[in-house]
Amino acid sequence: MSVPETRRKTPAAAAPTNGHVGDPLDQYRRLIESLTDYAIFSLSTTGLITSWNSGAQFTFGYDSQDVLGHHYSLIFTDEDIASDLPEKELSAAIATGKASCDGWHVRKDGSRLWCTDTVQPLRDPDGVIVGFTKIVRDTTEKHLAGELLRESEERLRLLIEGVTDYAIFSIDVAGRILLWNSGAEKLFGYTSEQIVGKSFALLYTAEALRCDVPSIELQTAAIDGQATDEAWHVRRDGSRFFASGQMKRLEHDPDGHPRGFVKIAHDITERVKVEEAMTLRAFSDDLTHLQNRAAFGESLRRTIAETLLHPNRRFALIFLDLDQFKIINDSLGHGIADGLLVHVARTLERCVRPGDSVARLGGDEFTILLVDLRNENEALHIAERIQAALAQTVNLGGAEVYTTASMGIAMGPGGYETAEQVLRDADTAMYEAKARGRARYVVFDSAMHDRAVHLLNLQADIRQALRREEFWLAYQPIVSLELGSVCGFEALIRWEHPRRGTVHPNDFIGAAESLGLIVEMDLWVLERATQQLSIWRASGGADELTISVNVSAKLFVSENLVQAVQGALERNALPARCLKLEITETTLMQNLETASVNIGLLGQIGVGLSIDDFGTGYSSLSYLKRFPLQVLKVDRSFVRDIALDPRSAEIAQTIVMLAHNLGLEAVAEGIETYEQLVKLRAMGCAFGQGYFFSRPVVADVAQDFIGAILPAKRIGFSSELAPRASS
Repeated sequence: MSVPETRRKTPAAAAPTNGHVGDPLDQYRRLIESLTDYAIFSLSTTGLITSWNSGAQFTFGYDSQDVLGHHYSLIFTDEDIASDLPEKELSAAIATGKASCDGWHVRKDGSRLWCTDTVQPLRDPDGVIVGFTKIVRDTTEKHLAGELLRESEERLRLLIEGVTDYAIFSIDVAGRILLWNSGAEKLFGYTSEQIVGKSFALLYTAEALRCDVPSIELQTAAIDGQATDEAWHVRRDGSRFFASGQMKRLEHDPDGHPRGFVKIAHDITERVKVEEAMTLRAFSDDLTHLQNRAAFGESLRRTIAETLLHPNRRFALIFLDLDQFKIINDSLGHGIADGLLVHVARTLERCVRPGDSVARLGGDEFTILLVDLRNENEALHIAERIQAALAQTVNLGGAEVYTTASMGIAMGPGGYETAEQVLRDADTAMYEAKARGRARYVVFDSAMHDRAVHLLNLQADIRQALRREEFWLAYQPIVSLELGSVCGFEALIRWEHPRRGTVHPNDFIGAAESLGLIVEMDLWVLERATQQLSIWRASGGADELTISVNVSAKLFVSENLVQAVQGALERNALPARCLKLEITETTLMQNLETASVNIGLLGQIGVGLSIDDFGTGYSSLSYLKRFPLQVLKVDRSFVRDIALDPRSAEIAQTIVMLAHNLGLEAVAEGIETYEQLVKLRAMGCAFGQGYFFSRPVVADVAQDFIGAILPAKRIGFSSELAPRASS
């Protein structure tokens, strides 16, 4: 690279017009001489070193005689020279007006140092490039200031004015500004004419002036030789910026009199903003601007540490989860759901006291740390205040929304030593509040922990049971009440635990649902039940036999339901009419829209649908004609009292008539006596199941029922049979 080299004389700098004596160029020289921490040198248009200051000698170890006239690449590493970095740096400076970089340089002795470099073109008054100025800071030791190069009067002026990213100005012993470079004009907004002669205190904020920061800075520099600071400063237009600065004391004159100071300041506002944003992001929730999990954990750890030193101090942790938030999110959209979370955050902040902490852990989970409590009742009062505040309706995007919350409260100190222990217990109490009906708070006690441990162990046992095939299926016959013939079976899951023996479904079905294992269990039942029906059909006489399988709400609204059903039928070579899926009325009504697609697809392939426990839930009639259902099952609670309670009999009669009118089959559950059978048969109920016919039995016993008439005098039908090898 080569740039035409043109040198012209420029007029000497005008002397100050503010009444101060002294040659400005001499002041420039003194200024440059005072800057011993900068390596500053000038280059010709071809990159040859034309001047070399003492800072450069100190930084790189070369005397000026060693480098003048040599290419400045001598301070670069071999790698950078091989990649033409020196030439690229000068080209970039010409193209953009300035080139800055950080990288390794090499001293005379071969050692390396990490430097921050700035290269800018030098131009004469006509704008012609006459060379370059290079300023190098040795940031290996994180030095801020450097030294400007002493050179000719013209070169001095070009050099000092060429530094535009740093405000460099000199100050007399009284704090009046004497010299003001273009970088200072750019940074502070004052021209040299506007600022020279005025106190440098003009550059400080009102808060700094009240604390007498300028005077303290001058005193520190006068005594120690330098003063450094990072603080807010003020521009001429009143705007603020954050600057890193260093003030250095000038050497005394030959008579020993102080000559003033030089200050270098650099705008680091953007860096500070980035650091603040990173800190905010690290410890603040993006949506609500509450503390996030990390920040809250730190607050909780500090509180626990204080209570360990002062056991009389009380605190409480409230773990809050919004009730039915998913419904709001699914029905009204993410925008309104997010608005609700922000509303909850502000509500919680209003309900707590100064010094308390509120955080969002994620989703719709919030935590509140109450400190310095007088007693437990104070925490309960705040929890009640939160419940009342959240119950108020709020308008979000034109929708009237309100929510309730389930809250668990862990009281401290309570022997807690870690934040995780407190969060665990408050979370456990919160789930207890949900189990008790939501919209309430529950204070943790040790019994809840025992139940949580039991649930955790049960979860592990259920997972192992699925892997070890500890589950098995029992089959209860579904009988024609008119003929007594067996027309189908309901498959019912059972668990033979290796240590606990037979576990009743009521003791593990609910746990499987809450632990997210119910879908896997449902699919297992579907596969085994269809497989067993296929075995029975292959044995003959079971072509019209049906198998009924209960399906949980989670599987019924799953996108994989229809595919799983079709797969089970195909693998076991069964026609779709042989399979009936049983769902509860509550499951259907709570998931009506999402379930409607699966209902339609199942109807298309011919799989029958049964509504279990009809009459105990919503009892909405609209879905009965809307969807292709086949069976209504009369709940055992109505069948139990059918012979004694006229109201139960009327309800059962109504369900049976409704089924007839809609073209559906009615199946009565829980038939245990001959009287119940007679009543149901008189009502026109076509099918039934219950202990009167048989308890659920293993597969090979159930096979004996195929083609049989029940009830029959068979030994062993009065009690549920234990599992044995299937036929």
